Amino acid sequence: MISLSSVGCSHRLGDRDMDIYEKIHKYYNKMESFSTDIDLTVYSNKTENRYFVSQKFKNPDMYFTRVTDADATFSVTTITNQDKTKTFADGSEYSLLIPSDDYVDLLFLNNFFKAYYMNKETFVSVDSSLVKSDKTVFSINLSDNDLSIKEISLSVDNKTLLPDTLTAYGTDGKKLFVASFCTFIYNDKIDDTIFNID
Repeated sequence: MISLSSVGCSHRLGDRDMDIYEKIHKYYNKMESFSTDIDLTVYSNKTENRYFVSQKFKNPDMYFTRVTDADATFSVTTITNQDKTKTFADGSEYSLLIPSDDYVDLLFLNNFFKAYYMNKETFVSVDSSLVKSDKTVFSINLSDNDLSIKEISLSVDNKTLLPDTLTAYGTDGKKLFVASFCTFIYNDKIDDTIFNID
């Protein structure tokens, strides 16, 4: 395991000359949109709640999130378009504990990388112990924020550059949630009508 607390580069490199950190940075810096499906496990009071999350993001500031419970009996959809947000529930009149907006916002990769590059305490490590599936892990220390999340890390596959898992930890060091990316479509051609909230 190789760990770095900061990495910098002041000259242009071709893709073959870049290290994995630079390749991942370039890849996600050029991301204009994405669609993804996530298998999300939320840990709370010695219980585990499982959800399926569908996300769509498109620049500038258009977000679509649908969170469905494990039995697919209830879902909550949130759409944000610029400064307007709409949330509605489907499928049930009963209440359901779902992840808070803080969790869902941090699940969006563009928000994770924005926080990563703006944060003072970030770490990157390359796990080369796995021969067939090397990963790079980006971690953010969020101890200065009011969120219950104190650290969040993203694991990225070094070969495909696709996200693998996003894990959040609380003040006690225990996992708050683990998000496994099942599908990820980079720069997906998303119809703007999905973000319509009028």
